[in-house]
Amino acid sequence: MTRSRRESRIAYVIVSSLTLLGLTGARAAAHPGSGIVVDAKGQVYFTDTGQGVWKIDAKGRLILIHTQPYHWMALDEKGHLANSKWLGNFDRGSFERVTPAGAIPTLIISSDYPIAVGQDGALYYVPYDPESPRALVRRTPNGERSVFARLPTDPSPKPMMWVNGIATGPDGSLYVADNDAIRKINGKGEVTTFRDGIQAPDCADPLPDTPKLPYLRGLAVHPDGTTYAAASGCRAILHIPAGGRIRTVLRAEAPWSPTGVAIAGREIYALEYLHAPGDDRTAWIPRVKKIAPDGAITTLAVIKR
Repeated sequence: MTRSRRESRIAYVIVSSLTLLGLTGARAAAHPGSGIVVDAKGQVYFTDTGQGVWKIDAKGRLILIHTQPYHWMALDEKGHLANSKWLGNFDRGSFERVTPAGAIPTLIISSDYPIAVGQDGALYYVPYDPESPRALVRRTPNGERSVFARLPTDPSPKPMMWVNGIATGPDGSLYVADNDAIRKINGKGEVTTFRDGIQAPDCADPLPDTPKLPYLRGLAVHPDGTTYAAASGCRAILHIPAGGRIRTVLRAEAPWSPTGVAIAGREIYALEYLHAPGDDRTAWIPRVKKIAPDGAITTLAVIKR
């Protein structure tokens, strides 16, 4: 599918340019955010690296709910972290609860690393560490830290010191995205390669100045174990099974490109950004699209500065 077949219910919000809050790590300085989640009520939350966190409620209204412009987000459906007091600055990153203490579901944002809340209620992420192999860290609701798994070295020309995306899967598993590979970590911390050497079909207009293509970023896993990834470098959302044909379910037109993806039932949600050159984060404009089971694409929200 190369073009939207149906565009409807477009919500525009005019927002003024703001002085941006500083992010903690230079590692996050070169790209827009990729956080997008959908709760059980069908409400969509997404990160805007130029302004904060937005919510699209069940009636399609767009509301700014938080003004910290971090990159990543995780949804804690059962509220395991709803009252945790240990969130803050650690492991060279910053982690913050967006929702009020005690609120369920709970939203967590992260400045520097992709994050996910596992079925066990713990927060998982891979911190930047230039001196050691990549560690998948597990932090329990009471703040206890442990290394859950060690990840293999990414074979990119410039080896990665972290991961581009992380998502929960069935049976207590976790999945992480490298530039062109997806790893699976089971409930025992055992790491296998779900798929490597991933190529995006028809990557004819790659995003300039990106790492190794297709440059997978946001990641989501269907209950059957099929993965969906934002192939940001190739301006596409990819359907990636464990074996067989990889297909494109959404392709953005330049200068837009997907950075995040979420699954809710049989629908797929994509976070796209206008990739303006430079590091002016107000120029990175986000929008959200929904892909129906029949392939119809609806634009739910566009942010305008």
